[in-house]
Amino acid sequence: MTDSEWKERWHDVERFRLMALETTDPVAAALLRDIVLDLEAELNELVDVEAQGLPSLGAVA
Repeated sequence: MTDSEWKERWHDVERFRLMALETTDPVAAALLRDIVLDLEAELNELVDVEAQGLPSLGAVA
């Protein structure tokens, strides 16, 4: 994954995090927090995969 791809992923996490903080609808805020948790988990998994030097998720061998 390139540096720009990492930055884009972190930008997405931050964007959803800010939306969750700014929304006044409790259901929307809860859904946005779930999205943030999913994005962070996916990003952490990608970090682990790259640290191990394994092929990226979804990569076709």
